[in-house]
Amino acid sequence: MAFKSWFLYRWRQICASSVLVLSVLVTGTVVGWSVEVSRIMEDPTRTFNVTEDDQQWLVSSAGIAAIFSTAASGAMVEALGPCRLMSFILVPAAIGWILMAATDSLAWIYVGRVMTGAVGLMVTTVVQPLLAEMVQADVRGLLSTLPELLVSVGMLSVYLLARLLSWQVTTLICGVILFPVIVGILFVPESPYWLLRRGKEKAALRSLMQLRAPEHDVDGELNNIRDAITSHGHTNSFMQQCRSLREGGNFRPVVLVTGIFILREFGGSMAIFMYAVYFFESAGVMLDPFTCSVILGASRLVFTLISAFIIDRVGRRPLLIISATIGSAALFVTGGVLYAANTGVGWVPLLAVVVYVASFGLGTGPVPWILLGELLPTPVRSIGASIVTTTFVITLFTVTQAFPDMTVAMGLQNATIMFGVFQLILAIVTFLFLPETRGRTLEELQHAFVGGETLTTPLSHASRQGYTPAYGSTFPSTSTEKVM
Repeated sequence: MAFKSWFLYRWRQICASSVLVLSVLVTGTVVGWSVEVSRIMEDPTRTFNVTEDDQQWLVSSAGIAAIFSTAASGAMVEALGPCRLMSFILVPAAIGWILMAATDSLAWIYVGRVMTGAVGLMVTTVVQPLLAEMVQADVRGLLSTLPELLVSVGMLSVYLLARLLSWQVTTLICGVILFPVIVGILFVPESPYWLLRRGKEKAALRSLMQLRAPEHDVDGELNNIRDAITSHGHTNSFMQQCRSLREGGNFRPVVLVTGIFILREFGGSMAIFMYAVYFFESAGVMLDPFTCSVILGASRLVFTLISAFIIDRVGRRPLLIISATIGSAALFVTGGVLYAANTGVGWVPLLAVVVYVASFGLGTGPVPWILLGELLPTPVRSIGASIVTTTFVITLFTVTQAFPDMTVAMGLQNATIMFGVFQLILAIVTFLFLPETRGRTLEELQHAFVGGETLTTPLSHASRQGYTPAYGSTFPSTSTEKVM
């Protein structure tokens, strides 16, 4: 009965969020499609030539395109609205996939790869803050974890399809599945925050009424959102958000979330996902690429699913600290085994890397994306998300491109230990500076970085006044939070 009441009060938010989150499949398929490049090179029926350089550029071109698209996402969100933008940008992504599947020209495969890559990370840049603006505090952790879960599903699906089908059919499926998502997003209410920033109060009220249960105090929530938007002056344009970014309370959380993403990537997450086979072979673990991909993909998916169900109970901050610490220990173990060069314990680095991937799925993977929507203040959320994800993509591209040369220069064992050090630094930074966002409204979190004379400051309870919690929910009992 309790679950039935819980669901009845939140089903509208869950349905709208689920439709939006399906769009993140494109992110997972873009990353996972890298395995298809080797399939193209092995295809005896292809009519075009593919060199080793082409193989590298087909993998990396998606990341290069994403740098520009994520940089432009903030201005595009403010101009069009996040929901409308989502329905627009998925169309060229679907066309790009179909173009890659149908062409017999390498040049058009490059065009399709750039189109899909540009949309891939831009989708996450838009969806994560949009989810935070659409749902209530007590379910925000669960629903905000779903994008990372769908990325894992997309990656694993491509890995499995690559084993069963030709690269053309797999690529075509990646495009076709986007069309029902595009249609579904047309029925999702627009962000009430964006509507209020554009001065559309009646539309914002209708949006909240579509997203909330009839018993919910939508007028009170609308007033809280309006106060959050106007507390730092009107920010209904991209340039005004740029000016608001100079304020300390807006600037500090953007810097913190950006730093968390940089440390996560310097911690070797994508390098390990993309070069797992190289790790295993160097340690004497002889597994074929498909088996490696499926083991890591399945581990990431299972633990991201676990994270989705516990994050609103455990909290973002503890999960990130625990997962970064475990990931650091796993990488230190892997590096130590590689130093020992003992092929008789090849199962140890295999187990250690699987543990690392599991810890990534549990916290290091989803939590930074949740913070992207929760910690960035309302007056600068669009431009802040654009800055964070653009920096993330640049860091991601730099690490993955430099990793092969880095292992030659310093050895795989030293590179692995260096990744472990950055994971440990991430845990320390999180412990010192990250506030707990569980159960807090976006309006309350907006004040968490104002001031900053001390590292430990109680969050203001005055900001809770006028907030109507979801059915049966309560605020967390902690009275002290970390602030930057």
